[in-house]
Amino acid sequence: MPVAAGPSLQSRVRRLAGAVALALAAAGSGGAGDAGGADDAEPEAAERVLAAEPPERVAALLEEKVVVARAADAGAADAGTVVARGLVIFDQPIDRTFQLLAQTSRQGEYRPELAAIETVEELPDGSVEEHRLRILFLDIRYRLRNRLERERRRLWWDLAPGFDHDLARVDGSWELFPLRPSRTLGVLTTRVEMGAAMPSFLQDYATRRNLPATLERCRRWVDGDGRIDD
Repeated sequence: MPVAAGPSLQSRVRRLAGAVALALAAAGSGGAGDAGGADDAEPEAAERVLAAEPPERVAALLEEKVVVARAADAGAADAGTVVARGLVIFDQPIDRTFQLLAQTSRQGEYRPELAAIETVEELPDGSVEEHRLRILFLDIRYRLRNRLERERRRLWWDLAPGFDHDLARVDGSWELFPLRPSRTLGVLTTRVEMGAAMPSFLQDYATRRNLPATLERCRRWVDGDGRIDD
């Protein structure tokens, strides 16, 4: 008589994801002599993030150090909107990873599609920057309001008000979690709405070609402490 394999298989999948997450996260939880505080719970947060991912995505992350979810996996998107989620393992401690990613005006060092980036205004919790992209034959300009949450090791951004943007919507965030004293899990979430004036093929360019390559260069830039050796 056949035995139903569904629940057993699902249970093994959950255990696999949890075991991989634990192997990555728990190793860096600190020694018994570490001072208590908010940091003590953070490796558990990284474990939860990874355990919630499909096991095959976690396995790819372990091997490649960068994975990008398709738009359909990252959340439902309306026509003309790109939604993506990326996971990155940085070979830097969490505080140094945050310090580097928080230098948003240096994005041109790992984003080759950026023709120029200019800081328009410095603010206590971040900045306003104008981005000028050159993608194929198109020039695209928009301004982002960047916000830094140092205590949470979180960065997030959206379109700055009062500017005639070439894109209808740009927002996203980096959330960082310690894996070990010298490693960090970064979770990038981004949403871009092209707008009626932008050709639809830019959606495919942004998700299939540009974002994975940009995240890989970003990882190498952070791992290289702010430089990439090409």
